[in-house]
Amino acid sequence: MPEPTTISDAERRRIVHEFVDETVGDAHPEVVAMVRDLTHRVHDTVELARAAGIAPESARAGHVVAAVVAAYGEVFDRIDDAGYRSALLARLEIANDPRTERYFQLLAAVNGWTPPPTLTPVLDWLITALTHHPTP
Repeated sequence: MPEPTTISDAERRRIVHEFVDETVGDAHPEVVAMVRDLTHRVHDTVELARAAGIAPESARAGHVVAAVVAAYGEVFDRIDDAGYRSALLARLEIANDPRTERYFQLLAAVNGWTPPPTLTPVLDWLITALTHHPTP
């Protein structure tokens, strides 16, 4: 699998689109589009924060967390509150489990898909930030 720093943004987007199409492509087209958009929005928002040197424990990270939680809330029709942040944190911890990433790598290999790029750095940052900013 290509390292995230060795693939272009366009290639990362293409791989994510392909993977979302293959894994949830049977869902309603609007759902597929929302999952794609959410994946890109979260990735891009967190990557910008990381590139700007914003530590997930910092006060500035609270604004990034609010933007990410709002993006999730739009897709899943939830409001930003402590309960939703806690639930989102639990989901992200599961998604960030190395076994989950390995499962999707194997799923891609078995089905002949391009493996999705790793989200570990993004999820690590976001999990730490949510842990330090549990309330809006």
